[in-house]
Amino acid sequence: MLEILFIIGLIFLISVLFYKQRRVSMELLQAEESQIEEQLSDLLEEQQPLIIRGLSPPKGLTKESLEKIPRLAQFSVGGQPLEDILKTPAILYSADGLPTLSQEKRVALSTELSMNLWADHVWLRRFSETTWLGWLLGCMRTEVVLGGMGMFKTLARYTCIMPTEGTYLVSILSRESEPLLPGNWKYKYPGSLTPNDTPLVADLKYLDVVLRPGTMICLPPHMIISMQPKEKEFAAAAIVEYHEPISILAKSFS
Repeated sequence: MLEILFIIGLIFLISVLFYKQRRVSMELLQAEESQIEEQLSDLLEEQQPLIIRGLSPPKGLTKESLEKIPRLAQFSVGGQPLEDILKTPAILYSADGLPTLSQEKRVALSTELSMNLWADHVWLRRFSETTWLGWLLGCMRTEVVLGGMGMFKTLARYTCIMPTEGTYLVSILSRESEPLLPGNWKYKYPGSLTPNDTPLVADLKYLDVVLRPGTMICLPPHMIISMQPKEKEFAAAAIVEYHEPISILAKSFS
C-alpha cells in the first residue's frame, strides 16, 4: 500500500514539475494541419505559442448557424437574448475587454453546440499522445467566446484559440512584463490600459497574432493573453483546452 501511495505521489510531483515549466523567451511556431500528426508532440514540447493553419472550424458557431437554432434565441448574452445580438453585433463590444459571457455561460453555450464532442473526436487523441500521462488521464474542455475577451491566464496543459467567424487579434504578454501589470488587469485589453492603471504601461510588451477562421493558436500554461475582434461585426471563437489532473486542479482554484 505504501509503495502504491509513493508511486502516486511521485507521479503527481512529476506532473507538477512539467506543468510549471515555462520558457523565459517567446517564439512563435507554425505548422500546417497536414503536419501535426507527425510534428505536434515535438512542437508542443517547445512550450511556445504554436499556430496551426488549414483547419476546419467546429460547426454551429457562426452567425448563420446560430440563426438556425431557435432554442438558443433567448440564450442570455450580457443580459440580451442571443437573437438580438445576432441582429445587432455591436452590442458584443466593450472598449475595455470585459467578456459578454461569464465562464459558466461560455461553457453552457459550448455544451449546447456539442463542442466537447467535437473536441474529443478531433483533438483528444492528438493531444493525449503528446504527454506521458495523457493516454490515461487526459481530457478536453471547451468554451465559446462571443465578441472579445480581455486578458486572462492560460491554465490548461494546452489552451487553443480557434476563431469561427471574424478576425481576432490575440495578444500574448511577455513574461518579463507580467510584474508591470496593475492588480486589476484581468479581462482588460492591453490597449485599454493607461498610466492611471500602471505608471509602467509603456513598458508592457506583447506578441500580437492575427487569427482568422481555419487558423488556431495553441498555448502552454501560465501565459497571459487577450483576444480582441478587429472589426465590430459578429465575431466568435472556440476555446479548446486539453487538461490533465494538475491543470484541472489549478483551474478549479482560479
